[in-house]
Amino acid sequence: MKFANIIIALASVLLLGCDARHQDERKAQRITCVNNLKQIGLAFRIWEGDHDDQFPFNASTNAGGTRELCAVGKDGFDANACLHFQVMSNELNSTVVLICPQDPTKQAAVDFGHLTAANVTYRLRSGTNLSDARPREILAVCPVDGNILYCDGTVRTKK
Repeated sequence: MKFANIIIALASVLLLGCDARHQDERKAQRITCVNNLKQIGLAFRIWEGDHDDQFPFNASTNAGGTRELCAVGKDGFDANACLHFQVMSNELNSTVVLICPQDPTKQAAVDFGHLTAANVTYRLRSGTNLSDARPREILAVCPVDGNILYCDGTVRTKK
């Protein structure tokens, strides 16, 4: 009887330890998602500063932007988010920041030249109403964690 109780106690300790490690890992992944969105927001602001105060989707392709490539759906999100991120490759530096670490359906592209929708977790909005002049407009959303990036670069986390 005592041996069975010891085994049950040990199993409980191991399971609780695994659960705590899993919770710590998920917390770290949520923090990484927030950091990714902050880096994306900073990339937009840097790109904007170098391109007549226009986000890529508001600047013509003749000026290095993606305005003619916008494909906004009824939900307000752009189906061509990967193209908008692609033109900001110098500001983003790595395709890894376009993937939420809790998104098992996406893989980082090897480089920006091979970036497709399959390599982007974050849902991006585009349109002339999105700019530095409207800082509280939603720019991007993580569909996995529910974190929100605003035009001013701030991120609201889902509690």
